[in-house]
Amino acid sequence: MSSALGLAATAAVLQQMLQNGLSSLKIGDVLGITTPHVSCMPADRIDLEGAASQLNLFLYQQTRNPGWANMDLPSRDSRGERRTNPALALDLHFLVTAYGVSDFHAEVLLGAAMQILHESAVFGRAAIRAALKSGPAKPNLPVQLELAGLADQLEQLRITPLNFGLDDLARIWSAIQLPLRPSAAYQVSVVLIDSARRASTALPVRSANIYVAPFNEPRIDRVEAAGQPNGAILPDTVLRVSGARFKGPAMRVSASGLDVTGALSRREDAVLELTLLPAMASGLRSGVNTMQVQQMQLMGQPPVEHMGVESNLASFVLNPAASFSVEPGAVASVVGAVTYKSGKIKVTLTPRVGARQRVRLLLNALDPAAAALAYTFQAPDGNGITAPATDTDVILIAYQHVVQGNYLARVQVDAGVSALQANADGRFFTPMVAP
Repeated sequence: MSSALGLAATAAVLQQMLQNGLSSLKIGDVLGITTPHVSCMPADRIDLEGAASQLNLFLYQQTRNPGWANMDLPSRDSRGERRTNPALALDLHFLVTAYGVSDFHAEVLLGAAMQILHESAVFGRAAIRAALKSGPAKPNLPVQLELAGLADQLEQLRITPLNFGLDDLARIWSAIQLPLRPSAAYQVSVVLIDSARRASTALPVRSANIYVAPFNEPRIDRVEAAGQPNGAILPDTVLRVSGARFKGPAMRVSASGLDVTGALSRREDAVLELTLLPAMASGLRSGVNTMQVQQMQLMGQPPVEHMGVESNLASFVLNPAASFSVEPGAVASVVGAVTYKSGKIKVTLTPRVGARQRVRLLLNALDPAAAALAYTFQAPDGNGITAPATDTDVILIAYQHVVQGNYLARVQVDAGVSALQANADGRFFTPMVAP
């Protein structure tokens, strides 16, 4: 493989090939001058007022080689670790342009260049090494190009003339914004540039095993509270998952990516029941969550679980459990014989709340005569969580200008809302706070 200097090394080999070829063909004698110079620079840098005829080599485009582009894929494993370093395979497109200061000089130079490249369709490894070897006769050749590795790459370089019409050449010269000059286009392929980045290599395979398993994809139809199909799902709720094809030798249940298989209290082919308390200890949050059943495949010696088939993702809303208490130090103000209170309410939550979750305190008047009184108050920025902590189970939420009285209290965490309890006549009575 070549290094990142492979592009420059290829251009240098072409330049030396053309320079030596002009000398061998004695083009200088034909033109009545010394051996013409072969430059390698952008076309707009050529001195058009110069006193000598010359050839110029210009790399105007580089494209990925389609044959090598799909080798060594994929280059990373399932964990994102680099397994291989695929080579950057490039086809280089050069424009050979002749500049003449007298009649027929440009035509003679271009014809000689085309003959030289026609007779050297493949770069030999020895020729590449000789062309890149620095010396007094090559003052503009960087010595580092000799170490580019171009002569040692797996694929040999091939020169292919491109059959460009007048329109193709006109587009190139229009992009350069210079008048059209006698030119010929060539493609050199393929330059393989290797990566020096570290890659991990897997151990060799000692034995191969074949496993045949039926395609038994599980399906989730509903996720609901057991015994209460339309009831709210709370932290201590027994959750029922209904569907099909749940049973398996290595079945796993996850809630928002957290493994809750150990919390299963009922395991049937069409029904699963579990509680979410273990997942809350691992970071399950209130709001919209997902449930998924996975049928793992036991493979290897000894058998180890590998990913098999997965069910669809079913969503459910986990509502928080909360308790409320009014903090001492509330401030009262009287306006028009009505007393207004301002202060803070302490909210204790299960499960814990993250700094980026949206938390709101909801107050509704308990007295039916004042039922229209309702307030919503936002938790402080970041829910009052300071680094290095990332979550909390206690939030102090400020309330302002609340009419003094008794209020039903709820807390909303993202899409989940804490529950209210009703008495025998169906009226809500708790949790209650008195700001």
